[in-house]
Amino acid sequence: MGRIEVRNKTWIWLVALGAVLLLQVLVIVYFGSRKTGFHEDEYYSFYSTNRTAGLYEPDREWMDRESIRKEFVVLEGERFRYGLISTVQSWDVHPPFYYFILHTASSLVPGIFSKWIGIGVNLVAFILNFILLARLTFLVTGKNRVLTLLVSAVYGLDGIAISGVMFIRMYEWMTVFVLASACLHVRAMRSGDRGFIRFLLPLAAVSYLGFLTQYYYLIFLFFMATGFVIWQLYVDRKLINCVRYAVCCQAAGILAVISYPACLSHIFRGYRGTEAMAEFLDQSNTWDRLRFFAGLMNEYVFEGYLPLALCLMGGMGVFLLLWKKRTGEKIWAGGFADSSNGVQAHPQEKGGKEGKAAWLLLLFASCGYFFTVSQTALLLYETSNRYQLPIYGIVMMLVLTALYGLGKKLAVCLGWGHRARIAALCGLAAGFLLGDVRGLLSDKVLFLYEEDAQGLAFARENASVPAVVLYNDSTPYHVWWRSQELLEYDRVYFASQANREKITDQTIAGCERLIVYAADYDTQEESLAMILESNPGLRTYRLVGKEQLWSIYEFE
Repeated sequence: MGRIEVRNKTWIWLVALGAVLLLQVLVIVYFGSRKTGFHEDEYYSFYSTNRTAGLYEPDREWMDRESIRKEFVVLEGERFRYGLISTVQSWDVHPPFYYFILHTASSLVPGIFSKWIGIGVNLVAFILNFILLARLTFLVTGKNRVLTLLVSAVYGLDGIAISGVMFIRMYEWMTVFVLASACLHVRAMRSGDRGFIRFLLPLAAVSYLGFLTQYYYLIFLFFMATGFVIWQLYVDRKLINCVRYAVCCQAAGILAVISYPACLSHIFRGYRGTEAMAEFLDQSNTWDRLRFFAGLMNEYVFEGYLPLALCLMGGMGVFLLLWKKRTGEKIWAGGFADSSNGVQAHPQEKGGKEGKAAWLLLLFASCGYFFTVSQTALLLYETSNRYQLPIYGIVMMLVLTALYGLGKKLAVCLGWGHRARIAALCGLAAGFLLGDVRGLLSDKVLFLYEEDAQGLAFARENASVPAVVLYNDSTPYHVWWRSQELLEYDRVYFASQANREKITDQTIAGCERLIVYAADYDTQEESLAMILESNPGLRTYRLVGKEQLWSIYEFE
């Protein structure tokens, strides 16, 4: 009967997890339906993955809709071209694995440019991350199912987790490999199985793919590996195990370099690599950077409650230390959140020390990653959340398990009954879930760009009207930040603001209406005057919209 009861409880727990995941997927689909525009890097994801001839900015030339569109979609005969993707990414500063995934999805629906391709790819990663975070929490807490369910529910409904799916870049997939690496390390600590088949080989595979997804993965692996080696030396004092582990990680790195040699130039000579190194060595603004990224985490992950949570943990920790000093009880036995009912460690309870060690290892790796990335990443207001996204789930889990574990030990010390502890847990769950709801209702989901709806509607209404793009010669690629709108017009005329020659094109010279996208630059007014000079029938123009670095005018 006991086994049947345990099995039934397991099924109930799994069904509950599945229901939570289904709810989160539905919420993601809802916000996906609201995503209207694209971040400039999202455009890059598509046109660097599915390019045909490559985008360029002509001067005094027309470009029709199909010529632009084919650079964002996979055409028949261009499906599954992974070699070209690797080559294209080698010209920039990114590893290719995420682009392989996006290209595979695009190849399954050739000829289509849609946000749902990118969101769908990230949604698969989100589901994997849900499973991995649940597994990680389950391992760290000593199979605490209630806490695992709580962490999974709270993080998956957090606005920033949903934002990671909305942002069509590689960070959601990097999170997969960060969480997979964390699970492998924690499982090895909890089970003691650090053999080749169950640990080293899977870790090598995860590290290989993580490195080829985003170079920041190496930062997390470095701190995770450092902490894990120290723990191994402390536990079994066998240097050979550390050597085997190091060889495994190095083999994955060597294989990645052989597979993608451009990674070395990206890291050590590419513009982002050299910028990151310069920022890391410049300690003058370290505190400002840490405050910036800590502020983002507090606002977008914890809804402003992180200082309160840290104060609660600190207060409970001090109380328990004083209690231990007064009574002599082993307050810390049993791990942070292991599924034991008392403060004292029981003979049949396994993994208490390993649970605490795993929690501390994840804390060390997360803090190391947070500090290093804060020192090297670009400061781009709220969109900089992307760089810390891979550890947000781990940080949320660490905070929740610490609050639960400390609160449970405090309750036992104070003699609270089982119902009181359940009530406290429900209060913890309600507080964080209400924070999630508050975030979802207060525009904490990023990368939707709903403000682009008006510009898109205007472009659709005027699709047959001649459209001109006056671009800045020093930043011509900014043209493609308006790609979605340009794709609405039958064709677009490109002209550099640096070229002062009169436009002689017959369509421009003879039209009765004209839509002009002018880059916000010093020569904008002169370029607009040049349009009037080119067509005497156009007497005036008015500003109809302003978008990032662009002004939209209607000439009549």
